[in-house]
Amino acid sequence: MSSISEPFQLSWPTLNQQKTTASFKQQPADFRVREVLDVDDEGEGEHQWLWIKKTGANTRFVAEQLAKFAGVHPRNVSFSGMKDRNAVTWQWFSIQLPGKDTLDWQQMMLEGVEVERVIRRTKKLKTGFHKANAFTIRLRDVADTERFEKNWQALCSQGTLNYFGAQRFGFNGSNLLNGRQWISAERPAKIAKGKRSIWLSAMRSYLFNQVVAVRYQQYQFMPLAGDCVMLQGSQSVFIAEQWDDELLSRLASEDIQLTGPMPGEDGVGNVATDALQFETSQLAQFDDWIADFAKVRLKAARRPYRLLLQQPELMWQNQDAVISFTLPTGSFATACINELIDLAVTENDENSVE
Repeated sequence: MSSISEPFQLSWPTLNQQKTTASFKQQPADFRVREVLDVDDEGEGEHQWLWIKKTGANTRFVAEQLAKFAGVHPRNVSFSGMKDRNAVTWQWFSIQLPGKDTLDWQQMMLEGVEVERVIRRTKKLKTGFHKANAFTIRLRDVADTERFEKNWQALCSQGTLNYFGAQRFGFNGSNLLNGRQWISAERPAKIAKGKRSIWLSAMRSYLFNQVVAVRYQQYQFMPLAGDCVMLQGSQSVFIAEQWDDELLSRLASEDIQLTGPMPGEDGVGNVATDALQFETSQLAQFDDWIADFAKVRLKAARRPYRLLLQQPELMWQNQDAVISFTLPTGSFATACINELIDLAVTENDENSVE
């Protein structure tokens, strides 16, 4: 059983062990991310949707400022996913304003925030509504360009492990420590929904990373009997009791993908036989965590085990590598960058790109 006070391991093995060095996030413009979400302007409806470019701004802070400008409660403002603060990002927000004309959002003077488009829709923007994020990242002063090129080609061809980024766990694992202290209490105190969500997410993300790291070390990307697989581009899952030629072909063509556990009160979720035995054995030391999930009725879920880049490109500007790629919602660009260079996460963003 795990101890609440023990230091948490916040780094996990990567596929590539030979890396070069470079400077990451020297300025916000070095990390650009754009939500991939096409929406139509319905021209009517009580929800005003804003396409916003923000620089050096926290997603929740921007949402609060939108609510303040509109004169409504922050719960009337929605966004699909969190975006990094130390970056230049584009994302949608929606504000519920029944019976009101479209506000003049250009009058909202907020440093680092630009409202680039305003539309009207009948429904609000829901969490996780966008399907992907498109990244453009500058890695400055690459020490060994030849090594970088080799690492990039390997990343493009085989992908990497779909780890949660270190920022998910808070500074020095504070989200994990706070979450454990809170949920392990005999009667967990009532806390704000947002804080509770962050803590529980951090705990489950940590368990996912732990299992996935060992799974790759032992089996690489080979399937196990009883694996839970997810249909590409959806959250639909099923158990692969045995891997026949058809299933192996679908896995190779990326029609289905292996998954890892996001544990809940019901354990690791929809797996069986060999895969179930492996995952439960790896999580045995965290039985107290999983037992505590029952206090908040947290259900198990599954997450893709492997992360593959879409539309990858590399350009050189002197010694700077400018890489671009698209990742599914909920994946972390830092998982990819960790395969290219030695990356020490020093920022304390509470935001992940999701």
